[in-house]
Amino acid sequence: MHITNILVPVDGSSFSAHAIECAIDLAKVSSARICAVNCYELLDASLEVSGIFAKEVSKSVENQSNKILEKAAQQLQEAGVDFTTKSILGSPGKVLTDLARSKEFDLIIMGSHGHSNITGLFLGSVTHKVLNTIYCPVLVVP
Repeated sequence: MHITNILVPVDGSSFSAHAIECAIDLAKVSSARICAVNCYELLDASLEVSGIFAKEVSKSVENQSNKILEKAAQQLQEAGVDFTTKSILGSPGKVLTDLARSKEFDLIIMGSHGHSNITGLFLGSVTHKVLNTIYCPVLVVP
């Protein structure tokens, strides 16, 4: 298996930091490029919020996503690997599944758990969803 593009979902948790460390090690030996992605959702679809409050919430959530990516970018830059970062609006499970189906990535490296409101028994809910819906190899890092 030749690895050239690695997708690493990040959420600011220690688990995603470990996933980045693993991706860095693998990228260094395979000359792969890393794409760190943070997915964010604005509000529950069942809520009807509009006006200034909605704009403030939207901006706050987007800013938080960018801060998470800045931290990941710093870690990747210090390691001296080739990387990009992306902040994507949408449900993490769906966004990551769509990215995997794009066949742009050879491997996904992700933390076993993350910051989520729902916790799985053994794996985080997003990790569980990705493992059950994608079509490329996934390395789950504790």
